[in-house]
Amino acid sequence: MKLTIKRFAAALTAGLAWLGAFAAPALAETDFAAVEADPALWRIAAPGGDVYLFGTVHILPPQLEWRTDAVEAALASSERIYFEVDALSEQAQAETMALIPQLGLNAPGVTLTSMISQEAQANLAQMAERLGAPPSALASTLDPLQPWLAGLTLAVMQIQAAGYDPEAGVEHRLKDFGQQAGLSFGYFETIEQQLRFFADLPLEAQITDFEIGLAQALDDPDMLDRMVLAWAAGDTDTLDAIMNDAMREASSNLYDVLIVQRNHDWIPLIENIIERGEQAFIAVGAGHVTGPEGVVGLLQARGHEVVRVNP
Repeated sequence: MKLTIKRFAAALTAGLAWLGAFAAPALAETDFAAVEADPALWRIAAPGGDVYLFGTVHILPPQLEWRTDAVEAALASSERIYFEVDALSEQAQAETMALIPQLGLNAPGVTLTSMISQEAQANLAQMAERLGAPPSALASTLDPLQPWLAGLTLAVMQIQAAGYDPEAGVEHRLKDFGQQAGLSFGYFETIEQQLRFFADLPLEAQITDFEIGLAQALDDPDMLDRMVLAWAAGDTDTLDAIMNDAMREASSNLYDVLIVQRNHDWIPLIENIIERGEQAFIAVGAGHVTGPEGVVGLLQARGHEVVRVNP
C-alpha cells in the first residue's frame, strides 16, 4: 500500500493515539474475517434521550466487521455523531500538512538519528529490515522529523505494512454512514490541538518516547493484532492493559497529556450534550473510555448513569 501524502495525512489525523505504542507487522496473520466482533458500547441515560459512547480503533484491517446489531440500533436512534476531531475532511488534511512544517520538523542541520541513542539507531535499522526497506532509506525519511512525528510516521508505516487501513477505521466508517444517513457531526478538539499534544512535549520526553516505543515494537510484534482482538471482543480490561499500561509505564507524562487531561476536558462537553437533550453517538478512541481515568468512570463519578449495552 503506497503511503501517499493524502493517505499519510488521513492516517496522521486519525491515528495520533497510536504513537504511544508502535505496532510492528505481526509475525502470524490473524484471520479477522472470521472474528465475531462485539465491541463495547455504553449508554448514558439522559432525560432528552439516551447518549451512546463507543470506544473506537482508528485504523483497522478491512476484513473485520464490527457493526453489531447494538451499534446499528444506537446509530439509528442518533441524530448526531461526535468524534475527537475532524480528521477526515479535505480541509482537515490540508490543515495537517500546513501545520507539519511549523510543529513537526527539525531545525536545519538537526536529524533524528543524531538525537537518539546508538541502541535506538540499531533498533531502527532492524525495524527497516522488518519493513523491507534499506536502513539508510528509512533513516533518511525520518531524519527531518521531530521525534514525536518520526514516531507517528513509523507507526503508520508499520500499521499499513501489517495490512491495516485508515479507511477501514471506525471513524472513517462512521463518517461514511453519517453522511449517507444525513446525520450531523460534532468534534471535541481541533487538528492543531491534537498535533500540539505531541509537539509541545519537551524534546527529551519525545526522544524517550520514540526509543521506548521502537523497542517495544520489536519485542512484541503481535501487539497490534492482540489489541484489535481485545477491542473486537469487548474485553476492556485487556484493551486498557495493552493500550494504556505500556504508556503509563513508558511515560507518565505522555499518558497524562494524551489520555488523562483530554478525558477530563471532554466531560463538560459530554455533559453539555446530555443537558441539551441531544440523541447522540459519541465515538472516541478506545483507550479513553475505560480504565482508572476513563470517560466512563469520570461520568459515573459525577452521578451519571452509564451502563454497558453489551455486557
